[in-house]
Amino acid sequence: MVGSPVQWFLLFCDWAVERPPLQALDAALAQGAVPALTWEPWHAPSSEELPSDVVEQSQFSLRAIAAGDHDDHIRTWAQELRRWGRDVVLRFAHEMNGDWYPWGAGVQGNTAEHYVQAWHHVRGIFDTADADNVRWCWAPNVPDGLTTEASGTLTDYFPGPETVDLLGLDGYNWGQAGPTGWIQAPELFQEGIQQLRSLDTNLPIIITETASAEGPDDGEAKATWITEAFTYFEQQGDVQAIIWFHLDKELDWRINSSPQSQAAYRNAVARL
Repeated sequence: MVGSPVQWFLLFCDWAVERPPLQALDAALAQGAVPALTWEPWHAPSSEELPSDVVEQSQFSLRAIAAGDHDDHIRTWAQELRRWGRDVVLRFAHEMNGDWYPWGAGVQGNTAEHYVQAWHHVRGIFDTADADNVRWCWAPNVPDGLTTEASGTLTDYFPGPETVDLLGLDGYNWGQAGPTGWIQAPELFQEGIQQLRSLDTNLPIIITETASAEGPDDGEAKATWITEAFTYFEQQGDVQAIIWFHLDKELDWRINSSPQSQAAYRNAVARL
């Protein structure tokens, strides 16, 4: 579809999944891709449920995680990934500065301090299990119209460079469906990237999720967005990878939502 092999493969698992999806991780590695496993501490909703119906899952509050309520589950994952022994990126409790997950800012009384405590608790269990093949990706959402003023800065949620291997950042152009309207990639990502740089860690930055809505003009607006986004990311010397959210979900985020979009993506990848 895009004229190039996939180099990163993003997967999602909630905590209803008892053990790591090793077959899926093996399949990603067999394609020459780095598996990046988003590990979400909740029971994800069905497609019929609204996010507002499910974010109040008290058993998955950050305080419950830090208190050890899920240690058996965490330990099982740590031990099985260690035995598996291959390279995997674990993106734990992403977009913590938003309010759309049980671990999010302001949800169930969560604070940035609670998030840091939960991160250290989970990471400590993996360290005890000697799961050195797991690389840890800390991935907030871009500061935008979807995050609230109460979210604070990304620095507030950062658990420290000694427990993080990769800095992630998620951001979407929701177009007219979002609070900011149509927004180009530089405007969408600039503040978030600057805040990641202010951490002064020298850790690599990965755009762990991005995509654009279609515009009103039969694919041309999204195609232009893709071209300009890749140009912008190429100009950022510390952005080492871009993962496109290739799903028809809330909106049609797919690369091939239109022929123009797909052509723009192919051209952008060919330049890398």
